[in-house]
Amino acid sequence: MDNFEDRNFVRHELRFRTTTYYPKKLEWNNDIKYIINPDVAPGFLTSSVFWNSSLAYSVLKDQGTITFKVYDLLNQNTNSQRTATQDYIQDMESTVLQRYFMLGFSYKFNTLGKKGETGKSNFWFD
Repeated sequence: MDNFEDRNFVRHELRFRTTTYYPKKLEWNNDIKYIINPDVAPGFLTSSVFWNSSLAYSVLKDQGTITFKVYDLLNQNTNSQRTATQDYIQDMESTVLQRYFMLGFSYKFNTLGKKGETGKSNFWFD
């Protein structure tokens, strides 16, 4: 039986998030994650880049927002993972939802509060 006590596994992850407002009513969001996992078995991807991006536009006097989102823009989501215990090491890759697009609308409803205060609620359609 192999002894797994002295094994070290390294996984690096670098994440970069941005939000850009230009012009005033337009918002562009990016979430980019780079993962490198050099210790997986042969045949598995050792690195990948996940990039989610969205464009949101304010409408109806800033009470409503139309949003277009793209998940896994580069289509690299493989859901690879490594499990290691004292007895075994297992590399696994499972099927996941890859690149997809979504169009949404949210609206802020005003609710009653104390005199002079306005509460806001979000309502989301997909």
